[in-house]
Amino acid sequence: MVHQHEWLINRVIQRSDVCVWGGDLFDFRWSQVGHEGESIDAALRWLQRYYERYPEKQFVFLNGNHDAHGRFRERLDEWSEGRERFRSGLDALVADDTLFLHGDVIEGTGSDQCFARYRRTWQDKPTAHPRASRLYDAAVSVRLHQAVAMTAHRRRRTCLRLDRWLHRQEAPWSDSIRRVVFGHTHRALNRFLFKGKEFYNAGAAIRHVNFQPIELMCFDEDQNGRPDGSL
Repeated sequence: MVHQHEWLINRVIQRSDVCVWGGDLFDFRWSQVGHEGESIDAALRWLQRYYERYPEKQFVFLNGNHDAHGRFRERLDEWSEGRERFRSGLDALVADDTLFLHGDVIEGTGSDQCFARYRRTWQDKPTAHPRASRLYDAAVSVRLHQAVAMTAHRRRRTCLRLDRWLHRQEAPWSDSIRRVVFGHTHRALNRFLFKGKEFYNAGAAIRHVNFQPIELMCFDEDQNGRPDGSL
């Protein structure tokens, strides 16, 4: 499905200085490419195309649960080492008053221990059997995944969990966050106001789900108070 949205992704990158990939770009369990090695190679080629197409842009890759695959993480870190405009190995990014993260910190009780356990369950999942893959496709075709997302990830409840997680962070930036950009829930949000913060979610580039990349101006004020770039 991502191929249907590439024109939109390209348009947004062209207007931006920094592109933040928010995690779950790739799913190695339900890969349509082949075995693990082939899927990882295909993922890196996809990232390379954007890196080469926009030589003046900065790229940041945030970890998600579906692409938390151990071998992919290793290959991605090796790949990014030789590319100065690409950063990987991050679970979150703070730019001025904006926090970017995948969003699966809401799983379980939201504690760091639960988050670590949740991510570990995704690290070594094998590629699904073709029969299981067909069942997954069937579930998507009848929009079962959409119904699950609507039930499990209600907007206010999700934003409350993210806000609670944020306030548990003993970091100098935690009190200054006014905007939170996340993914994971497959539910699009555009400036949803909750507890004094703005929440954004691009949705997901899969069938029957709304998808709209998030564009934000990042104010890294210069002497004239002008915006230094966009994300």
